Amino acid sequence: MNNSTQTSFDVIVIGAGVAGLSTAMQLAKRGQSVVVLEREQLGNGSTGRAAGLLGQLRGTAESTRMLMDGVEIVLDLEKQADVEIYVRTGSLRIAETPARAQEISDLVSMGKSIGFDIEHLTQTEVAAKLPYMKTDDLLDACYCPTDGHLQPGELVSAYIKVGRKHGVQYHPNCAVTNVIVTGGKATGVETVAGEFHAPVIVNAAGPWSYLVAGLSDSVLPTAAICHHYLTTRPDAAVQIDRCSPAVRNRHHRLYTRPESDGLIVGMYGEEATEYDMESLTRDFDMSAMKARLDDILVATLVYNANQRFPWINERTAMTITTGIMTFTPDGKPFCGNLPDIEGLYHCAGFCGHGIVQSPTIGVIMADLILDGETQYDIA
Repeated sequence: MNNSTQTSFDVIVIGAGVAGLSTAMQLAKRGQSVVVLEREQLGNGSTGRAAGLLGQLRGTAESTRMLMDGVEIVLDLEKQADVEIYVRTGSLRIAETPARAQEISDLVSMGKSIGFDIEHLTQTEVAAKLPYMKTDDLLDACYCPTDGHLQPGELVSAYIKVGRKHGVQYHPNCAVTNVIVTGGKATGVETVAGEFHAPVIVNAAGPWSYLVAGLSDSVLPTAAICHHYLTTRPDAAVQIDRCSPAVRNRHHRLYTRPESDGLIVGMYGEEATEYDMESLTRDFDMSAMKARLDDILVATLVYNANQRFPWINERTAMTITTGIMTFTPDGKPFCGNLPDIEGLYHCAGFCGHGIVQSPTIGVIMADLILDGETQYDIA
């Protein structure tokens, strides 16, 4: 809790997920007075439900470079905050169809062209790294040794710790109820705890971001989508090394990573449940969301997981984690301002990649707000 009575700042950040916290930290490092307003506890929304995979290899060289830079930011953040965030396990992309094998070949060529550490692996080499995964149908695979995962709780703590060192103030349980616009300019917000004023407002409210935009009569085309992943419990019959590589399997739409001698398995699918965030009560707590094994989306996840990990089925001891992610129509995040309101910036729509993108997103937002441009192309 923040006991300060200060209500005027250079920048107000709405939302204390990793995108908002990273943005606040970077702005404060560049001399701005910043306050972060959060409707729940800090980092308790989508961030608190994230699997945290760190995969740097993307479809374009620019996107890959951005995430490579993000790793360097995290390594520096670990030193500043004295906390371990980055768990380096490496990652695998696997292909069981000719089309997916060609994708991997193209990605390896692109990665090597920009100096990214990546290599092809044979079926035998993949089986040696992941003896608990079905590998006899693989046509190709690539291995990225500098990938792994970021620990969401530690990342949140580090952003806050370093942010506080630079003067950022944090107000949890402080829901924003209105964005104040005067003469076409954002000038402040109304909250359940009173008014705060600033010439710059950053909407980093995650699934609520389109509602925050609506408070100023702006339209932000984001959708709040439900997502599940399972975590198997430790099993003496299935030995999972905590340093086992993460896996991305596009054919079955799966991602995996080790977790406490078990395995996290998630799936991106065309079938998804969209949430109307406006219909949720003000005291809605994402950490209290539950899912059942007989839920059709969870059942599909378990079925697909079984195709690659035959020991996973509906009788496997597991927990199901449910959260809400924010998607955009083109699958790209919205970082910047709209022409209708001066000083109102949006930072939302990370489509399940908010954790890994957040280190660089903070830099991008600080660049756009203070310089009007950034070196990164996120369009």
